[in-house]
Amino acid sequence: MKLSILCQSPVSEGMSPADAVRETVALARLADRAGYERFWVAEHHSDLALASGAPEVMVAHLAAVTERIRVGSGGVLMPYHSPFHVAEQFNLLAALHPGRIDLGLGRSGGSEQSAPQALGVRAHGDATFRAVDELLTWLGKGSDGRPYPGTFAAPAVDESAEPWILGTSASSARYAAERGLPYAFGGFLDPRGMMQALGTYHQHFTPGVCAKPKVLLAWYVQAAETDAEAQALTRSSEHWFVENLVRGRNAPFPSPERIANAAYGPMEQMAIAMRRQFAIVGTAERVLDGLEALQKQTAADELMLVTIPYEPEARRLSYELLAKAA
Repeated sequence: MKLSILCQSPVSEGMSPADAVRETVALARLADRAGYERFWVAEHHSDLALASGAPEVMVAHLAAVTERIRVGSGGVLMPYHSPFHVAEQFNLLAALHPGRIDLGLGRSGGSEQSAPQALGVRAHGDATFRAVDELLTWLGKGSDGRPYPGTFAAPAVDESAEPWILGTSASSARYAAERGLPYAFGGFLDPRGMMQALGTYHQHFTPGVCAKPKVLLAWYVQAAETDAEAQALTRSSEHWFVENLVRGRNAPFPSPERIANAAYGPMEQMAIAMRRQFAIVGTAERVLDGLEALQKQTAADELMLVTIPYEPEARRLSYELLAKAA
């Protein structure tokens, strides 16, 4: 079972965003030593809880301070970027760190308030898929189908960053399948359409970048020395989930002390119950058992873990316990 990590540079109350970024670097080094397959960083804008605004910059630094682990974006949000510019950024990364760079591509989310307008939103929906199509023509040495045939994304490289399509829907799965691209399903965001999306991907897969289907499944986990401790560590992220998605507030991850006596309405209780249903929490052995069952259910080639307790030390320990148990 291949295990990887997705880090969104979470910001807890009392922590500065700069501290959160430095914690991401420490976690990447741990993942490199512990034997994880890959380490991806996200793109979020104007978000008080997630300090990950520039994945291409973070990927460059993480690849430089690690030795063997694959490093990539999870992902670059194409509505905010020029396909040509993304290709040049990741061609440069591939030249500096050959065989170690992933280019995960998304098409929505990742911003708060007026950030999309400030970034200059380019496209949504099918238009974003067309932007990804264009990006694919620029990667590596480029292809004959690229716009402006006399132009190339510098530096041209023999081996480009590996492109992945990120999504939570059948439409993203079908897009990846029809182009023979690897597909990463964000189960930690919304797993309700998982089986439909993965079924669509396998049903419509045509060899392309990949000779056969390649699926990565991102899932929320929390490991600790005991089941009770692991459950307690999830309270901060559960409360943040309610604050962010139900109450519409932009806030960092709360301290356990502040939410010790928090009360929730019926809809909020339902949201927490749904999130618990789709998280794997407990001792390392219990979490690995859950991941193995999830892998058998989905036939995923790889599992990418998302873990956000209030304390950064508890997050690092969770990944260490899982690596040792695996």
